[in-house]
Amino acid sequence: MSGSPKEKLQTEAVAEEANEEAIGGREVYLRDGRKLVLSEQGTEQLVEIRNESGMLEVRIRLTEAGPVLQMDAARLQLKASEQVSIESARVEIKGTEQVDLSGGKVKISGEEDVNVDAKGEVRVVGKMIYLN
Repeated sequence: MSGSPKEKLQTEAVAEEANEEAIGGREVYLRDGRKLVLSEQGTEQLVEIRNESGMLEVRIRLTEAGPVLQMDAARLQLKASEQVSIESARVEIKGTEQVDLSGGKVKISGEEDVNVDAKGEVRVVGKMIYLN
């Protein structure tokens, strides 16, 4: 292959610009067969990363209500040196095999009732257990 990868990327981008109206978007080819796809769907703008077989890996939908992030991945890792915050009207975490929650100090509180439901036994282990 002649020329640098940068030149190839620019050449493909120019070719895609020429076809933009026909396919409704642009594609930029990345390493390992992935591609970045920019398109519109109705009133929404889409930014997608697809793998070499065309399967969706990351999608950002730019909607009137704000951006929506969608990922299909083998693993998702978040790491921050200070804090990770999640704030929403509703949060669901589901693990089909196991869910672990651990930390230096763990606090669970609720503005309304807090329910603990288990199909099996419930164990509470601690140096001192306070009820009420």
